Amino acid sequence: MNPQTAGSPQAPHPGTAGPAKVPFARRSLVNDRVRLAISVGALAFAVLLVLLLRAIMDGTVRKSTSYIDNVGADVFVAMPGVTNMTLAVSTLPEEAVGQLAAQPGVAQAGGIVRLNAVVGAGDETRPGILIGYDPEQRLGGPWHITAGAGVEGPGDAVLDTVLADELGVELGDTIFVAGGEFEVAGLSTGTASIAGKAVFVQLHRAQELLQLTGIVSFVLLRLDPGVGAPAFASSLAATQQELEVMSRETLSGNDRTLLSRLFIQPVNVMSTVGFLVGLAIVGLTMYTTTSERLHDFGVLKAIGAPNGFLFRTVIVQALYLGSVGFAVGLAAVVGSGPLIVRAVPVIGVHISMSSAITVLASVLGMSLAGAIAPVVRILGVDPLVVFKR
Repeated sequence: MNPQTAGSPQAPHPGTAGPAKVPFARRSLVNDRVRLAISVGALAFAVLLVLLLRAIMDGTVRKSTSYIDNVGADVFVAMPGVTNMTLAVSTLPEEAVGQLAAQPGVAQAGGIVRLNAVVGAGDETRPGILIGYDPEQRLGGPWHITAGAGVEGPGDAVLDTVLADELGVELGDTIFVAGGEFEVAGLSTGTASIAGKAVFVQLHRAQELLQLTGIVSFVLLRLDPGVGAPAFASSLAATQQELEVMSRETLSGNDRTLLSRLFIQPVNVMSTVGFLVGLAIVGLTMYTTTSERLHDFGVLKAIGAPNGFLFRTVIVQALYLGSVGFAVGLAAVVGSGPLIVRAVPVIGVHISMSSAITVLASVLGMSLAGAIAPVVRILGVDPLVVFKR
């Protein structure tokens, strides 16, 4: 049998081996389209599992700090030792609002009360976050009202749209919060997260219902133009050691770090599962494909193809699989993100560049790891296998 008859791969001259390896690598993969589809699907599943979990973690954590990020305050002041808003309880004397408003560089100061509360309407009840603020200061209240108006009187409430939908209430309906009766005066968006769904009411009414007369949870400060929040917070903290003073970025970062710690362990576990599943299927596919085409690799070695050419062929196959699997998985994550948020509004989906690069590197590494056994077998093939058929 002539090694270069039709049906056998053509080994290029050593000087042209590089350009020819890619078509041969591609042909070897697409020879069995079913197996190729299974391999790409396995990699895409691994990408979907890992990247989607990370995107949900990142998006949900980002959404959980939407109040801090959007309420309009540059600096937040709490009681000593309180460095986050999501899980902490802070109490300060209301007199601190006026004292902080008099500080140089402060344009506006406002106190808020923020505590978990049960919200009810008819036979429905839901957990929520009661936020009392001073409507005259307009600091600490809803920043995006989509229907109705803001809080104007002690009987008014602005409800997050997600909470309103769950309770089945509209503008003008009556709700009960912490034992008090309110009329839904407005609906807001961007105020629902896994930390809770907001209900905004007048500060003094919230203090009355929660029996916190003369007490606020946090003092929010808006600074004069040109005053840097980090420097102001550090300076104020140095002179007011009985207070915890944080810039918006610091408090938001603290909350995100805290919530990320709650997510990171299950995300890492599922990422490991996805990696192992992808590695197993890719390795099996590469090894099976190599075994079935061992005769072809024997032909290549018999007609002078160097081991480097065979090595690069398998590596290119692995990178093809990894790249296509990642692209399919990424498309699945992008497509499913809006559907997930629509189904569960309190979570978010955010694909960060760092997460995408990390997952891509992991997938390519997984593909290359799966090519180790095939490479070892190909490099050890005896060219005489060609003549034993």
